[in-house]
Amino acid sequence: MLIAALINLGGASLAMGVMPQDAWAQTAQQTAFNIPAGPLAGALAEFGRQSGRQVTYDPGVAAGKRSPGISGTVAPEAALARLLEGSGLSYRPIGAGTFAIEADVAGDYALGVGDDSLLLDTITVTSEGGVSPADEPYRGAGSRAYISGEQVERFRGTSVGDFLSGVPGVMVGDSRNSGSVDVNIRGMQGQGRVPVIVDGASNEATVYRGYNGSASRTYIDPDFIGSVSIEKGLSSAADATGASGGVVRMSTIGVNDILLPGKNFGVRIKGGFNTNSSSVPAEGTEGGWRQGNYPYYGVMPSNETMFANNSGRHRPSFLEPTGGSGSIAFAGVTEYVDIVIGYVRRKNGNYYAGKHGGDGAHPIITRNSYGSVVVDNGGLSPFRAGEEVLNTSLDNESWLLKSKFKFDDDHSLELGWNKYDSEYGEVLPTQITNVANPYQGWMNTIKLNTYTARYRYNPASNDLLDLKIDTFKTDTELRVNSATRSYNLDGTERWTGSRVYIDSDKWGITASNASRFYTEIGDIKLEYGGAFTRENTGFPDDVDRETYEGWEAREGWRKEESGFTSVEWKPFDWLILNGSARYSHFKTHDEIDGFGNSARGWSPIGSLTIEPLDGFQIYGKYGSVLRSPSIFETLKSGSFDLGTQNPVKPERARSLEIGLNYLIDNAFLTGDKVRLHAAYFDNHIDDYITRANIRTGTRANGRGIYGLRRLNLDYAEMRGIEISGEYDTGRYFGSLAWNHYTHMEFCAPGSVELSSGSQCAMGGIRNSYALLHVPPKDTVTLNLGTRFFDEKLTVGSRLNYIGSRIVEGVGDGSTFGTGEIRAPRWNPAALVDLYASYKVNNNVRLDFTIDNLTDRYYMDALGAALMPGPGRTVRGSVTAKF
Repeated sequence: MLIAALINLGGASLAMGVMPQDAWAQTAQQTAFNIPAGPLAGALAEFGRQSGRQVTYDPGVAAGKRSPGISGTVAPEAALARLLEGSGLSYRPIGAGTFAIEADVAGDYALGVGDDSLLLDTITVTSEGGVSPADEPYRGAGSRAYISGEQVERFRGTSVGDFLSGVPGVMVGDSRNSGSVDVNIRGMQGQGRVPVIVDGASNEATVYRGYNGSASRTYIDPDFIGSVSIEKGLSSAADATGASGGVVRMSTIGVNDILLPGKNFGVRIKGGFNTNSSSVPAEGTEGGWRQGNYPYYGVMPSNETMFANNSGRHRPSFLEPTGGSGSIAFAGVTEYVDIVIGYVRRKNGNYYAGKHGGDGAHPIITRNSYGSVVVDNGGLSPFRAGEEVLNTSLDNESWLLKSKFKFDDDHSLELGWNKYDSEYGEVLPTQITNVANPYQGWMNTIKLNTYTARYRYNPASNDLLDLKIDTFKTDTELRVNSATRSYNLDGTERWTGSRVYIDSDKWGITASNASRFYTEIGDIKLEYGGAFTRENTGFPDDVDRETYEGWEAREGWRKEESGFTSVEWKPFDWLILNGSARYSHFKTHDEIDGFGNSARGWSPIGSLTIEPLDGFQIYGKYGSVLRSPSIFETLKSGSFDLGTQNPVKPERARSLEIGLNYLIDNAFLTGDKVRLHAAYFDNHIDDYITRANIRTGTRANGRGIYGLRRLNLDYAEMRGIEISGEYDTGRYFGSLAWNHYTHMEFCAPGSVELSSGSQCAMGGIRNSYALLHVPPKDTVTLNLGTRFFDEKLTVGSRLNYIGSRIVEGVGDGSTFGTGEIRAPRWNPAALVDLYASYKVNNNVRLDFTIDNLTDRYYMDALGAALMPGPGRTVRGSVTAKF
């Protein structure tokens, strides 16, 4: 009813003063173009941006050709014909607003023919408003990022979330110890603050990780990622309910990622290897240092052999393949149906840390007053330089099936299924400390099935109808088998399980429609719709509660519904005004004790974009978004009680962003591209939800009783700046990105008495989850490369610099006690990667990468466990299409 009401309201609100559709259709045939003479590929890209049409072509047909350009107001078809003059090419309409560029006469460059020609990947110039996806981060109000499938392959790294590295303001939490993705954007992380949407579906599952926090996990295999778009900060989109930090949207591969140009059926086969890993040792295998006090009264030992474990020191040679992946994907295209079928297998053992940098475990050996030798660790982790990092293995299988039914060119229904099975290494973060050596734990499993249905209806003849409906269902079964080591009275070891078993099913629907009006007072776009999600969580069906050894699972359900409307008004070519409002309501129910929670509220967002010069924009954006508590935050479990602070209230995120964009072609050289984005952001979150050790009562002697409780902080704040830029001449390319935090603070309300620490701290409240979400003060990424042999060979290098934490620990100078959440520790580090890609012929591409070229020992920022990142790793892959 809410969605229907919004649709009716939206249709009625702008029905007046609108140009009749027939009249608009006549004027819409004319478009103002200003495309200079230059390389044909650049001219076609500019045509797509200025006309809003989609152009698809094989790069081979445009290679080496120039366009005379065009300036004036003409029909898009006439403009395209002018751009192709003298090239020996012509265009062919293949759908509503879509053109294919082909040779006038079948020959060496005709699509799909020519034995001696090199058919590169098909280029498609498309985006709403005529902006290609790669240029989206440099247009409009707000900060965004785009990662192509090629970039995912190039920077995929060792762990699942490594492909997100290098995006300013974006990091992945605890990526070495989970086999998943937990995205942090500008200090906001977990519990739906940054939803990760894969083909319109969310599969996020939150796992309790003991004293050292929780993790919100999303699972996907990089081989199935076609592209990634990231929206930072508040969002008005239909799928962004409660997204107070941003949204990450991933699309799986489609027919265009598999088929050769001009082909209707085909297969893509990928095979790859990596170095720097070894098979998983037996459970209980120790690594690192045997630390502590030793009754050794002789001469002080001069080396480490007495206190070090011998395992984990046999690192494979530099080029020895030790892990790898393989995938196969089929695609078929007919007049009425597109089909994609894919399978991926990926296996890698425990990786090895780097050797250089001085941060690896090393002994500090002293003697105490009793004469015993005391061995302390002088490094950031118990793992030594060049040592095997236990519990970092993965063994994944993934399946993909998508069928797109095309009723006509602008009317379709896509059905999808994605299955992800993984057995991976993980250890409870509190079991890896600088006072206890690490050990290999039991393996853990994730079984995930995702079902999607995506309906699109956008008739070219009706500007009032651009309907999108996404539905999904995810079934998740997660079994974390953390092995906990303790000791019997006789000093022998005892192993117990700190298990977390979760069975979660979630389903939802998102529906929206966009209506466009072309009036005398400017162009207007009205979008409206709504969303609904329902999540149930509990134990897997086969778990025997009587014999289960682990934390009590949350059992209950959560649902949330929302409706939204947004308006974009462009009264002049240089001015765009945006406004949106979302109303949301959530409700939860705890099956254990019948406890429930509910709340509702509005989320308004507004922005202003001014374009005083062509390609140069200045914008301001402000909004207030309500994030309702997640199912993890509202249901009881054995880890801690609900406490007097429940029910927790929703968070209210208020965000201000001011920035500029600059996007221009042919700036210094013919055919070059300049892209620049800069922004200042100021986020203030009232009632920030976290966990802390707070006073819950008073003892007879007057001393306080303290316990771990969920609570609303008074507020949290994050402020900073972001700058990113790209320059590409065609032969040479480079990019630079910098993110810098100027301020960060978390404040508990005065009515809450903490067990220790300050009420306000830059590094997070003591014992709070926020301690794990505080990013580096500075991150810098520099990427430089060049293309050879008519762009068949690409070589380059990337540098990632991770600065220090904005403050050490909480930030008040206090130290952490036993059993407390410990803030992640890392030292600044610069990591250098080398990469190369070579297109052998029409069918085969080779990729080669060296990650962490200098073999630096480093600790990841935002890591809950003391696990160093991978050392120097060589990766190679072959992609073949037939």
